[in-house]
Amino acid sequence: MGSKSKTPKMMLEIVTPYRHFFEGQIFSVKLPSLDVEVGVMPGHAPLVVALTPGAIFISDEDGRRAAVLTEGYAEVGQHMVLVVCNAAEWPEEVNVKRAFDAYNRAYDRYHSLKLNTEESIYSRHSMKRARERLKIVSEYGSDEQKNILYKLTGGEVAPSFDVPADSRL
Repeated sequence: MGSKSKTPKMMLEIVTPYRHFFEGQIFSVKLPSLDVEVGVMPGHAPLVVALTPGAIFISDEDGRRAAVLTEGYAEVGQHMVLVVCNAAEWPEEVNVKRAFDAYNRAYDRYHSLKLNTEESIYSRHSMKRARERLKIVSEYGSDEQKNILYKLTGGEVAPSFDVPADSRL
């Protein structure tokens, strides 16, 4: 059978306003879009994807890696994927206490407002971003991060507060 070195590769570049997060040759990438996770391999048909906060999975020579992204978009070509997002973090970069506090602030703000207001939508988005950071730590973080998360939450990560895109208006 063939080895990974003969497997077709494509270029992945992930940029945020604050840093050049990742650049390298990959076998595949799974992106968090609004309605479904989008898997991309070399030779994929060109498209543009709106990204929602969630996990991105990168498969390359070193294996499979996960990171968390916030809102943005991905431009997919046959031999390259460009991801532009507001923030991107490896699991070990997530500040668990900060993400936990951000989730609780947004949760309190959301439940103190009427639904369908601009503030409630912003609060839902804030909860989603913080929840995805906590989720990536719970699945892929260091033992120290997982211990902090367990102490803060009792081992539970709050359920998602996502709603379908058409009911956010």
